[in-house]
Amino acid sequence: MGIVNNLHCPRCAYESGSRTEFACPRCRSVLEVEVEIGHLNRADFEAMRRSRDHSIWRWFDFFPVEDRSCIISLGEGCTPLIHARHIGESTGLANLYLKNDTVLPTGSLKDRSNSVGISKAKELGFTTATVMSTGNAAASVAAYCAAAGLMSVVMVPAGTASSKIIQVRAYGASVVVVDGDFDGEVAQLYKAAVKEFGWYDCLSSNPYRDGKKSYAYELVDQFDEQVPDWLIHPTAGGTGIYAAWKGFNELLSLNLIDRTPRLVVAQSAAAAPIVAAFEKQLSEIIPVIAHETVAESIQVGNPASLGWRALAAVRESRGTAVAVSDEEILEAQWLIGSQAGIFAEPAAATSVAAAIKLRQSGVIGREDVVVCNLTGHGLKQPEAIRIPDGDLQPIAPTLDALREKLRNGDINL
Repeated sequence: MGIVNNLHCPRCAYESGSRTEFACPRCRSVLEVEVEIGHLNRADFEAMRRSRDHSIWRWFDFFPVEDRSCIISLGEGCTPLIHARHIGESTGLANLYLKNDTVLPTGSLKDRSNSVGISKAKELGFTTATVMSTGNAAASVAAYCAAAGLMSVVMVPAGTASSKIIQVRAYGASVVVVDGDFDGEVAQLYKAAVKEFGWYDCLSSNPYRDGKKSYAYELVDQFDEQVPDWLIHPTAGGTGIYAAWKGFNELLSLNLIDRTPRLVVAQSAAAAPIVAAFEKQLSEIIPVIAHETVAESIQVGNPASLGWRALAAVRESRGTAVAVSDEEILEAQWLIGSQAGIFAEPAAATSVAAAIKLRQSGVIGREDVVVCNLTGHGLKQPEAIRIPDGDLQPIAPTLDALREKLRNGDINL
């Protein structure tokens, strides 16, 4: 089982005696949860790989949940790893792979975190969970709370895509739309509500949301215990890239792999505080104003909880951090759809946009094995796809009319 050691602070070494204290009282850093894995060996890992459970819970012993009866799963995990040959041919990335998390239960990577986080909420005896989100986390928390029999309250900033709010409501959550800046007024109200009402906090400030470590276990399994050269991850708060790094290092500590991948933080140029800190060789994140971007799921200017850990992970891995423009993101989204058959939301496409940019600059080699995490489904933000008015104009039901459309170049063959 997932034997949980005491929560501790990675900055000042504070040890907490409480299972529900998430922030260090000395320095306010998010506490770290460590699971005892020293007893695991290669035979244990091979048994996990052979398990008929294809959710992330095949890796149960790596997660901070001790009571199996508290597990809340919707079948998340074990998502396809696709060799994107056609994109690779056009971009010079011969070994480009897409980790397709668009097929997760609520359509985004947040299901990895919330399956573990909400399972722990049930184990700890909470009855209501809450999250503030630009959309994906809200839907995921709501879904897992529904499966767990918990109440959920989600706060979203005004202007969040209606398609995401509809999904949240479909899972029975109470939705609070807040008129204010996500990193400012919305965050202030959220923190006050968690303190006032004692709700279970599902933000990255919750140390139990360790489910994205499963990226490491799944990739090692899918590559038959090999490790890719690069892992590129769309990044807002930094949880995904840091958790994956933690997972790879767990496998390294057990001698199940002999190296780790180089990590890449991919951010929208409109909201790229981790990229800015990396380029300036800082150890801390300086908040920025998150401007409008088509990649709205990662539109975060102040990754206060885990941004510094993501930054450290990138450096430790000898990786890098890349900001891409909206134009580059939309072009990558088009390539992913038209050449790989996957409809990814713009934020998810930042990983492929970053891969292309790094290949063009020579940082990534032609033969390097590159994994791009696709973190959310395109139906999360369908309005990002622009269809020219002429494409939807009906034609007469005749071959002559169809021939005319072909002559005009309106059909791509």
